[in-house]
Amino acid sequence: MKTRIRRNALIIALAGATAMALPMGAVARDNAEKAEAALAKENADKAVSYAERAVVESPRDPEMRVLLGQAYLKAGRMVSARDSLAAAVELGDASPRTALMLALAQAGSGENRLAVGTINMQGSAIPAADRGLALALAGETARGVEIISADIRAGNNTPKSRQNLAYAFALDGRWREARAMAAQDVPAGELGDRMTEWASTARPDLYAQRVAALMGAEAVADTGMPQHLALSNSAPAMPQAAPAPQMAAAPAPAAKPVMVAAAEPVDAELPPVKADPKPAVPAQPSTVSLAVVQPAPVEAPKPAPAAVPSSRNAPKPVVVASLPASSAATSEAAPKAAPVANSAPEPVRVAAAPALQAKPAAQPKPAPKAAPKPAPKPQLPTPAASGTHIAQLGSYASVEQANAGWKVFQSRYANLRGAEPVITKATVDGKDYWRVAAGGFDRQGANAMCSAVKARGNGCIPIAQANGSNSTNKARLAKID
Repeated sequence: MKTRIRRNALIIALAGATAMALPMGAVARDNAEKAEAALAKENADKAVSYAERAVVESPRDPEMRVLLGQAYLKAGRMVSARDSLAAAVELGDASPRTALMLALAQAGSGENRLAVGTINMQGSAIPAADRGLALALAGETARGVEIISADIRAGNNTPKSRQNLAYAFALDGRWREARAMAAQDVPAGELGDRMTEWASTARPDLYAQRVAALMGAEAVADTGMPQHLALSNSAPAMPQAAPAPQMAAAPAPAAKPVMVAAAEPVDAELPPVKADPKPAVPAQPSTVSLAVVQPAPVEAPKPAPAAVPSSRNAPKPVVVASLPASSAATSEAAPKAAPVANSAPEPVRVAAAPALQAKPAAQPKPAPKAAPKPAPKPQLPTPAASGTHIAQLGSYASVEQANAGWKVFQSRYANLRGAEPVITKATVDGKDYWRVAAGGFDRQGANAMCSAVKARGNGCIPIAQANGSNSTNKARLAKID
């Protein structure tokens, strides 16, 4: 479905050449410049080709990853854009612009929860007009409308803010307000077409088409960027301890587990590159063969002359062992006493005396099954002095708020108790922000920490430290230029 939106409206501030601040090889720099030139000419396919070559030449450069992610967005390849931008974040790019593009790619991939967490991590560093529309595209439409409306009431009443608010109204299903707001900047002859464009991608399952249209592109089927560009192929994975073997509970042989190569996760927003495991062969269910139990033959007693039969002379019933509850034989009572062959006819004078009938043997009740114990929760890694990664937990407007936020995280996660935070000061658009992180992790430990934080609905970004080390037990205060 072709759903293009005009370039003069609803464009999130993603334009601008990528700064080449870090040193790189001449080949990578040349390919990066060609990719930027292709983006300027709206040639997304050529931009992707050059940007992929630049990443091959400089795989650990976050700027190359950002450029490739931007090219993927312009090409309508949401999953590839998500993977490349998440790799850039793991390599240390914590800029609001990269976070905004990553959130859009995550929303375009149907990962709304991750997109909201990425936006929340930046706080108010992302401009309100862009942040509100990104949240609306990620499913939090009412919150997006409120953020943009408050920004307009605060004085930022620009055409971009008004059109972003109009689109957020449309995503929230408030079409009357959307039309009235869009009419302030869209000519009357084009207003109907604008509403039709928005309505054509309003269905919940058209998330990729909505983000692609915002980029002036058309969404395409995408399975992710090539494997040789994945970040896990550029850095060796940390060795994992082999799990302890478990004893089989049943005597029947269980199916052997299929070993899967451990894939190294990049960060919580970037799904780990997984090896293709062979499908495990399910174990054959153990079957119990139930033999039919026949009653034992009973010898016929010798006929007694004209004697009153008593219970002592009556033949005893054959007791049959009870069958398991799964057998159909359990629903039937135990067989009664077998008839005696060639027994003498009962005399008439004792017809009134009732013969005693043996009761069927009571079947034992099956033993109750023990309730399975819940699986223990995975233990989070403890920060160590030799850590090379940090897990960024939040962004605050002051040092006091950052310290208070750290205490909240310490109360939630036992592995952070006794540790000191890593507090980083960042200046964005003239405003200062303090980002709080837990340091002292290796790569897998940072990803495990962020997975636990995101499971509780909060944002978290694992980041590799530039100096490759971290001094825990001391709060670090640095400034990002």
